[in-house]
Amino acid sequence: MPTILEEFTATFKRDQEISEQSQSTFPDGVTHDNRHNDPFPIYISHCDGSKKYGLDGREFIDFWSGHGSLLLAHNPPEVVEAVQKQITRGTHYGGSHELEIEWAQLVLNLIPSAEKIRFVNSGTEATHMAIRLARTFTGKSRIVKFSGHFHGWHDTVAPASRPPLDTPVPGIPQSVLDHTLVLPPNNIDIVAKTLAEDDIACLMIEPTGASFCTMPCPEEFLHQLREVTARHNVVLLFDEVVTGFRVSPGGAQALYGITPDLTSLAKILAGGLPGGALCGREDIMDLISIKRENATKSGQKMPHPGTFNGNPLSASAGIATLKIAATGDPQKRAAASARRLVAGFNEIIDRHELDWAVYGAFSGFHIHIAHGLKVKAADFDPLETNLLSLKATSRPDLTKHVRCSMFLNGVDMSMGTGLTMAAHTDADIDAATTAFETTLSRMKSESLI
Repeated sequence: MPTILEEFTATFKRDQEISEQSQSTFPDGVTHDNRHNDPFPIYISHCDGSKKYGLDGREFIDFWSGHGSLLLAHNPPEVVEAVQKQITRGTHYGGSHELEIEWAQLVLNLIPSAEKIRFVNSGTEATHMAIRLARTFTGKSRIVKFSGHFHGWHDTVAPASRPPLDTPVPGIPQSVLDHTLVLPPNNIDIVAKTLAEDDIACLMIEPTGASFCTMPCPEEFLHQLREVTARHNVVLLFDEVVTGFRVSPGGAQALYGITPDLTSLAKILAGGLPGGALCGREDIMDLISIKRENATKSGQKMPHPGTFNGNPLSASAGIATLKIAATGDPQKRAAASARRLVAGFNEIIDRHELDWAVYGAFSGFHIHIAHGLKVKAADFDPLETNLLSLKATSRPDLTKHVRCSMFLNGVDMSMGTGLTMAAHTDADIDAATTAFETTLSRMKSESLI
């Protein structure tokens, strides 16, 4: 009988051939670091509902969920209809339009901190804009972020975002790095000491913890952050690029009852199309205003261009999506599927007596391999382990076999993590659980575990 990797290579021969060809076009043959797969990526031809389809028509249950940008499904009819209608009317007006107002109003109605908003094109742009606004508003230059938290890939926020967290990111001048303070997660004493002793413009955080609860953040810590940042006049930014409209219609801030000064949004905001936004306090957001009474002390506004900001195509998809997200129903259905998957996977892990665990919250899940703790998978508490170790890929050799085997059994998820959509059914979760059982049994037969 062939091994998992041998069968993977034989089954997806065409994908391997295309991957080899793409090496001369893209670095690593891919257009996003996370789409790299060892030994090669699988190519997708189309998607629908909770499924994606390979080049040969092979069906995969999709737990990528568009890198988190899809809450409802692939091709939800309301979004498809809105985009089809809009694309015949134009994709770029080079001017203002009513859709951008309707889109913005939905955000302002849902996100508690949103008094005013500007659209951008990605989460990276949103946090970049937030930092510049915070510096303009406070007159200070340094920012605080937490180790493991991801806020995009621009220079200021890149440190300590991806494993290994203590390795400098190439291409960033030391003079830029000197303006970013990286603190350990969930330690309010260190935060309070830092804000008291240093001139900080902005403190930013993923409010459910790094990488959507991979390194969880206690709710109490968020309340403490709100108090200490307010006391020291530091702008508090909730990076809700992933959590916005996913953990609740109003994001994590609505769920926890905490109002930050600024909020960055993307992903679900644009209904699966490119789009992001920064929203927050009117007095901060109005630093972009051309009106002199709202300008900075220097008498100059903070410039904000962006060719595709608020483009009508993304606006049409965002409006259709947010109208449904506002009901709260898709979030509940996606979260129920994730809970069912976590419980099913952990039952299998315990049956195989492995030191693995699957954990998560809301509509996300994470597989922690070989954690070394003597606890049942169902009893694993990520807050009682080394938080920073949770962000690193545990046992890449095993993770590779898990992903390849899950592909062979009709499931696509990234390296040990995934998100559910409202479209996932009980049958999808049952099929994924069966695929996981098959995967572990086969890895055991190959003496991998």
